[in-house]
Amino acid sequence: MGNVSTSLRFLVNRSLAPFQTLKNGRRFSGAEALAVAAEHRTGRSDWGDPHFGGGLHALLEALEELPGLTPLGVVTFGNMIRQSLVNRLLFVGDSLPRSGLDAPVIITGLPRSGTTALHRMLALDPVFHAPPLWELLDPFSVTSPALKRWRTRAQIAFKNRLVPDLDAKHYTRADTAEECTLLLANSFASPLYWDLAPLEGYREWVQSVDQRPVYEDYRRQLEVLQTSHPGRRLLLKAPAHLGNLAVLHEVVPEAQLIQIHRDPTTAFFSHCSLRETLSSLVVSQPNRELIAQEVRRVFEHDLRTNVEFHRGSPDVVAHVASGRLRSTPLEALEELHCRLGLGWRSDEAGRLRAFLDRPADGGPGRHRYSDLGWGVDRDRVEGLFGGYRKAFGWAIES
Repeated sequence: MGNVSTSLRFLVNRSLAPFQTLKNGRRFSGAEALAVAAEHRTGRSDWGDPHFGGGLHALLEALEELPGLTPLGVVTFGNMIRQSLVNRLLFVGDSLPRSGLDAPVIITGLPRSGTTALHRMLALDPVFHAPPLWELLDPFSVTSPALKRWRTRAQIAFKNRLVPDLDAKHYTRADTAEECTLLLANSFASPLYWDLAPLEGYREWVQSVDQRPVYEDYRRQLEVLQTSHPGRRLLLKAPAHLGNLAVLHEVVPEAQLIQIHRDPTTAFFSHCSLRETLSSLVVSQPNRELIAQEVRRVFEHDLRTNVEFHRGSPDVVAHVASGRLRSTPLEALEELHCRLGLGWRSDEAGRLRAFLDRPADGGPGRHRYSDLGWGVDRDRVEGLFGGYRKAFGWAIES
């Protein structure tokens, strides 16, 4: 299967090669041209707070400098940028009045710490609406849900032909609950882009700027989504919130926050493996050492700011140990439901048992990865996250 997918990526890139560069020698249109195209597509021109422009410029510059970016990579990033611009115009221009949110539940944690598993377990409760991938990709247009689903299924089928081992690392389908990182991308301050390739300049820009305007945009998008699902609480998750809990709590104070914990060294190498697979979609030869360097910088930044937040606000977040979620999921979910004020019903336990006992049906398989070949040894990585280990050792070891 690996040789088949490699050959398919080669053929796709070869067919797209004539369209890789513009007449000025650049890979992407400028920010202004992209914005004009989005305005023509939507018929709107109100962009809201202009803070997003800095992120868009930083992203485009980082992409122009990215070595080994393939023609498929140009198309992939270009489509993502254009969709984010359209999404932005649609939610900024939405005429719905601003309103309170019905206590959304927002999950965070390190990448590869179990946020997806916890998200999908909690989403079994009908009190929640956990936006699926098809909705998050195109959340605000009047396109019918059926067409959005069909389009998302086609995209996933194509992607899985190109990188068939991605399912074992992050299984997703059009109707599975997915990360609200996609909403942050509509402000161009999201790891959605640097998870695909090491975009150091863009990542540094995002980490250096005030995140309050980004989260004000995020809140507004949640308010718009809430109007489509009255009577249900939004259930969201993104590792991207891990280093931004202070501003998230300030801007969305009614949200109930959950953080899941896993050994950071294990999460580190697992995330490196995932990013290598994602990078194979858009660059000719993923650089494992560069990927590991970027993952280290993200982990260090997010864990440092996360520990600082908890030191000043120790009772804001509900904590879950990833190990306990795996070993005793019913007990862990019952405790969490009670912490969220939901109680625990027999039908909820039944849904969870059915979810855990469902047959694999030849599904995604197991994610296998190694701590070798990343240019950094395990002992070195172990020493990077001492502050986090000290603060949450009880959860990491559970």
